[in-house]
Amino acid sequence: MVSDMAHAASGFFSKVGTLWFDADNSPGEGVRPWSVLRTTTFAILTSISYYLFTRIGFALTPARSPISTFWPPNAMLLASLLLAPRAAWKFFLLAVLPAHLLVQLQTGVSLANSLGWFGGNVGEAIIGAALIRHFSRSEELFESVRGVIIFLIFGALIAPLSTSFEDAAVVLANGRGDAYWGLWTARLFSNVLAELTMVPTIVVVGLKCISWIQKERITRFLEAALLAVGVTWVSVLVFGAEDTSRRPALIYLPLTFLLWATLRFGPGGLAGSLSAIAVISMWHASHGHGPFVSASLRQNVMSLQTLLATIAVPLILLSANILERRLTEESLRRSRNRLIDSQEQERHRIARELHDDISQQLTLVGLELDETRNNESTLAFKSRLDRLYDRVSEISTATREIAQGLHPSRLDHLGLTAALRGLCQEIARDKSLTVHFHDYRIPPRLPPQISLCVYRIAQEALQNVVRHAHAKSAVIELTASSGELKLCVNDNGIGFSPESHENGGLGLTSMRERISSIGGKIRIRSAPKQGTTIEASVPLAKSN
Repeated sequence: MVSDMAHAASGFFSKVGTLWFDADNSPGEGVRPWSVLRTTTFAILTSISYYLFTRIGFALTPARSPISTFWPPNAMLLASLLLAPRAAWKFFLLAVLPAHLLVQLQTGVSLANSLGWFGGNVGEAIIGAALIRHFSRSEELFESVRGVIIFLIFGALIAPLSTSFEDAAVVLANGRGDAYWGLWTARLFSNVLAELTMVPTIVVVGLKCISWIQKERITRFLEAALLAVGVTWVSVLVFGAEDTSRRPALIYLPLTFLLWATLRFGPGGLAGSLSAIAVISMWHASHGHGPFVSASLRQNVMSLQTLLATIAVPLILLSANILERRLTEESLRRSRNRLIDSQEQERHRIARELHDDISQQLTLVGLELDETRNNESTLAFKSRLDRLYDRVSEISTATREIAQGLHPSRLDHLGLTAALRGLCQEIARDKSLTVHFHDYRIPPRLPPQISLCVYRIAQEALQNVVRHAHAKSAVIELTASSGELKLCVNDNGIGFSPESHENGGLGLTSMRERISSIGGKIRIRSAPKQGTTIEASVPLAKSN
């Protein structure tokens, strides 16, 4: 029941990204007229979620204890403030007040106690959100180690620490407890654990859920479902079984699934898994179950809270570090792609200038020379004009070849197959190398970026064969099957040792960067005196 309530509450935040990230996040400005609907909708969702999370908190409160083992409404409110513009915060606080009083009074809490706790809950959320937003943007909070450290210091530590004094005093003043520091410690650990697990879950889901659903494949959803089932099963097994004889040996079993979530689903998946484990473990702990049942109920709960917090902090940092590295690699990949595109655009421009300007001017010069030498009667001068005409013709031919090498016009007009066949013929004619070309089931039209990439790889491979392989012949095969376009370039040259060319030369590096820029793969196989084979594959479905 508790897990169903948690799932229902967290589901409200799947649309947070679309509701809020076109709203103004600037401090000190009012809510703009066009965002009033968003403000109202989100305030209502926050109020309903606060009510549900408070019910969960009361469900996780042990009998005869004034403090819950896990108190999620504060974490939910903090996450809501992180996702919303500052100018809308007051509306959310007003919206959650009726929900707070309703659920508190329904459970028998006095009005004075309810108002005191409301001040602590709201104060914790405001302090945490204000400090976090001062030092970091919400959308970058869990995408870097720096952002996670800011969250851990201000959201998971300082905010609950600063308001636990008031909450413990309110409980003591209303006669619901008799040991101030015991109440303070229980309240602090309960809220710290909730902040560590719930805030990243809600923020990441609110920011990334819709885009993740739109771009991921069905296998990714199946993996997420399998992870959820595994986390639930292992949590019940470790924290809920009646037989406690083997439980100490199984207490770190959830770590396997948490590492899975960290590596495959990032901060959001990790925090969601931690939230599920925390709710299930605290539910059983509040009923006297758990791996530390030999201790008192309070010691059992605190041991579990300490264990989960100790596991959560390094894993959250690890997930942020992994995500930060992935984002850096993606940024570098985009930069390489832009450089490759810029290079091709510049090549195209130069080729066009050579063809349309210089080549045409050389042609006109050749025509003038041809006309002049035909009208010249002096034999010696005519001989000099003949030599000059031949030289201009050679320059004109070389210019056209350079233009063709810079940007193959055949690729634009005739397609990849014709361009590769022409390339093989040119290499065979000019370089004394026998080149065989074979194609099989090539689509008549291919995306331009794929055609250009495959052509450049084949061109670079043949140039390497001519320069370094000392080969007699080479074979190029171009095939399309199973949604992939495959290029294979094989030569019978001297080959090389992959161990001594681990990173490859500039040409091999260029091939790898080009193929990775369109989501393809390349494999280079070679051995001394056994030739070289270059295999490249590009997914066609992704690129269309």
